[in-house]
Amino acid sequence: MKQFAFATALSALSLAAMTTGAIALDVVLSNDNNGLGVKGKTFELLKSEIESRLGDGVDVEVHHSGALFDQNTQIAGVQLGSAHIISPTSGIYAPTAPGVTALTLPFLLTSPEQIETAMNDPVVREAFVPDLEAKNIVPVALWMNGPRELAYRGSEPILMPEDMEGVKIRVQNVPSDIAAMSAVGANVVAMSWSEVPTALQQGVIDAVEPTANALAGAGLIDIADQMTRISYQYSFYIVGANKTWWDGMSDEERNAVEEALEVATAWNWENAAAENVNGYQAMRDAGKPVHELNAEQKAAWAAAMRPVWEEFGIPLVGEEAMHRLIEIGTE
Repeated sequence: MKQFAFATALSALSLAAMTTGAIALDVVLSNDNNGLGVKGKTFELLKSEIESRLGDGVDVEVHHSGALFDQNTQIAGVQLGSAHIISPTSGIYAPTAPGVTALTLPFLLTSPEQIETAMNDPVVREAFVPDLEAKNIVPVALWMNGPRELAYRGSEPILMPEDMEGVKIRVQNVPSDIAAMSAVGANVVAMSWSEVPTALQQGVIDAVEPTANALAGAGLIDIADQMTRISYQYSFYIVGANKTWWDGMSDEERNAVEEALEVATAWNWENAAAENVNGYQAMRDAGKPVHELNAEQKAAWAAAMRPVWEEFGIPLVGEEAMHRLIEIGTE
């Protein structure tokens, strides 16, 4: 079972003590993605597991597809307690904790195991966790998403960095993601994920760079013409919760929610890779080519994006943490 070793707290619960002594919790889970992909299913499992442990004394709501808070507003939502648990991709936390950006530098951490090691490393952790906690957010779990690939419209394959020249690509509103795609000459458009299907359909953008399971979950396989597996970043979710509410939980409440989170996290790790395999196959089954890069092509992408390390590595996390990340990435 894979779980955030350094997170022993879940601050995502609104507590109300009843005169009978029964547990009474209101739990609002806000998912910025759709309910059909791995993350949506993980949220649903978390809801079910919390309910099974706390019974009639808990009211758990799940809001999918950014219906409550989207990618741009969810951090404020959990800070204020309007949402109790969120699970953004790690880069969404960057404005709140800039050091987290180093965890998704292009071609640095390329596997779930490397990410888990980095998240549990005390030197790396010191570069961003205190900033989150100072803003009333506590990281409580690590959920996987998968390698980020290129999916795009058009008849010409994108195989080398220079093929991205002028391509209008959507990325998250994360500075390092924007810099990575700008480094290969793309015209970068930052927008919320919920806006992407319409934007790709209407030609506002030409390309996206999600995981295969996110592409399938959003229905984008029907819109995209091709995929290229550049795997420039291994995407993961930091499950964050409201720290103030966590600090008010009783031991009984805390144990129940942590057990539920443990089950959901284990399921997520077991199913994320399989869902991505299914996403690649769904693209092929739809008659859309999925291009695999050879070693020379992959090296060209890594070299083109390497300058992003200089901007978002040591300046944000310091030499010691960046050195440790590079060590982990080569283990």
